[in-house]
Amino acid sequence: MRWTDLRAAAVLVRREYQLACRGPAFWAVTVLGSLLAVWQASTPGTSAALAAYQTRQMVIVGIGALAILLAGSAASRDRRRRASELVLSKPGGSSSQLVAARFVGIWFSLLSMAAIILTASSLSQGVLAGTPSRPAVYLSALVLSVVPMGLAVALGFSLATLLTTPLASAAAAIYWVAVPLSRSHLAMVLDLTLSQHWFLAALLSAALIALAAGLYARPIRGEDRTSACLGWVSALLIAGTGTAAFAIVSQGHDALLKPNPVLSAIASQTCVQERRAPGFWLPDARGRLVGLNDLQGRPVLLAFWGPAASDSARALVVLSQLASEHAPDGLASVAVCLDRDAATVRLFSREVDGRVVMVWDRGRHFGDGLEWSDSPLAVAYQVTGVPTAFLLDCERRVVGQWQDEEVLDQLHGAVSRLLAEK
Repeated sequence: MRWTDLRAAAVLVRREYQLACRGPAFWAVTVLGSLLAVWQASTPGTSAALAAYQTRQMVIVGIGALAILLAGSAASRDRRRRASELVLSKPGGSSSQLVAARFVGIWFSLLSMAAIILTASSLSQGVLAGTPSRPAVYLSALVLSVVPMGLAVALGFSLATLLTTPLASAAAAIYWVAVPLSRSHLAMVLDLTLSQHWFLAALLSAALIALAAGLYARPIRGEDRTSACLGWVSALLIAGTGTAAFAIVSQGHDALLKPNPVLSAIASQTCVQERRAPGFWLPDARGRLVGLNDLQGRPVLLAFWGPAASDSARALVVLSQLASEHAPDGLASVAVCLDRDAATVRLFSREVDGRVVMVWDRGRHFGDGLEWSDSPLAVAYQVTGVPTAFLLDCERRVVGQWQDEEVLDQLHGAVSRLLAEK
């Protein structure tokens, strides 16, 4: 690609970005999203990680659906106004560049919207909630939104372009919202907003944009050659997407498609008072496997929590306090995160500063009932709600169990008594 082509593409990206940001819909959604983020983050005691998590979820689902519709609208506008011919009449312009520029411009505008909403959440959380503000947590939440937002824009623009109707983007927007609402009944591979599916989402986005750019090109000034090249690129990317999806399914993290023997074995255990607690091997925030055997000979405070139940995040505060107070006495504090997204563990682990071992219960469809009981370790410990805490002695026997946020204060006395008897 020549320098003039890059400069022409940059001009198209800037123009589409400005068109999106100047629209009344952009600022209406930005203001509404910021107000919702402020309302969520201003609750007293809300931590930076919890506020960032809630805002990111709102951005990915709500703003993502809007991104699909905006991208589809831009594609329809191109066809209605025959924008490809206008671009082709200018030096260095091409219709395939127009498709890519539309995608990048709308993508950047939606990321700007997400940044504004996260900034509003950060300011309200630090000022109104009375908890320490951590800009790095909000920056991580923004980074975690980059790929899902890119996929949303790619779906809206490419489908409206390829199928020549804005109804295609409307159908994609419905799918984008319906999947999070039906996660307990669908295979995880269908949810491309999860951070562990980034590679799959990125490949699919690139494949859709390349296919749309190739089919949208016109046989003018060598565009037929460009169209053939983009066709081959899209075919290779689609093949890569299928391979990546097969790899995710073959890992067996979702028993709905293929059971994982290790996770099934974890779920098959039973938690009984005064008997040996169920063991596990689960990844921590850095992806390293952590097992209960690693803590052999130490009393363990094991707490299940999930960010979807915002009150359960207080368990992390209690575990951090107990870890700081009783770590010299040998107490090990372990927090089991029950969430579908692997990045959630990394987001919240910043707040415990290594005092608490944070692991991710990554399984799905291993049980019935509440959504967090679909995880194998939660099934083994018969967790029916979060937060739920278990106290294990040095022999890994269960000596105490507490459920609900109101009883977390009882953990201090129970831990002190166990350590005094050790």
